Amino acid sequence: MRPKNRVRRKLKMEIKQILVPVDFSEYSDRAVDFALTLAEKLNAAITLFHVIVMFSEDVDEARRLKEYEQVVRAREKWIQERLKAHRMEADERGIAVKSEVRRGFSPADEILEFLAEKDFDLVVMGTHGRTGIKHLIHGSVTERVVRLSPVPVLTVHHAQHEFNPKHILVPIDFSRHSLKAVDYAALLAQQFQAQVTFLHVIEEMIHPAFYAAHMESLFQLDPQLKTRALERLQSFVNRSDLNAQYMVLEGKPYKEILEFANQHNVDLIVMATRGLTGLDYILLGSTAERVVRLAQCAVLTVGHVEEENQE
Repeated sequence: MRPKNRVRRKLKMEIKQILVPVDFSEYSDRAVDFALTLAEKLNAAITLFHVIVMFSEDVDEARRLKEYEQVVRAREKWIQERLKAHRMEADERGIAVKSEVRRGFSPADEILEFLAEKDFDLVVMGTHGRTGIKHLIHGSVTERVVRLSPVPVLTVHHAQHEFNPKHILVPIDFSRHSLKAVDYAALLAQQFQAQVTFLHVIEEMIHPAFYAAHMESLFQLDPQLKTRALERLQSFVNRSDLNAQYMVLEGKPYKEILEFANQHNVDLIVMATRGLTGLDYILLGSTAERVVRLAQCAVLTVGHVEEENQE
């Protein structure tokens, strides 16, 4: 691990409007807690957002629309009471808060549509962390929002009891997307006085020379590879006014990110997501989405970065 180095860049973004989708699960309640903490730190406002999924309880009720309308209205009343408790907590902490309830068939689509209509800076939401067959069958509202949101998304696991990051991990792949992740990590590091580690993972590749030489590591095959990568990493990240440290590892990116986070008490991962869709997503998945699904800490994903002048 390299010694800490001071790197500088003037931050240009701010977080003033936070959207918090809620479904009143333990994951959702934890997301509200995290959002309230962020709002206090950043002097931001919160909008609580709930989607009533139409015809989700009983297919027979859909055939009796009048009766079903009564069911939905009763549910709306119950939801407003639940939201009121969250609003009262925000009021007590001096946080501006609003709430919105909509009807729809897809919570993810309703969240994305609401994001397109309003001017939000961040989404904070819980994740159930599904894996295996259950994940393949049901997918995840959170993962769809992570993949398609026009603003960063902070995903929260219920096992993490509070949002007070002291060690932030920022995976870097040298894309322009990574640059925006650096800026958001810097913003939060300054607010929470957190340590930041920038990590680049050199992906294992199958190459005849690797096996012919009976090497166990790419760093054995090219002894200067790690040094060059560290120098490139420091130069690339040299844009934020931070005390930062740098790491270069080899392996599967998502596995190395998760292992490093678990072994070094990381409580927030900030990373870029490429926003894969269609066949690319089905075939390749996403390093960021695997990290979101499997990480034991909160993950802030930053995507949909426009081309910028990087000078």
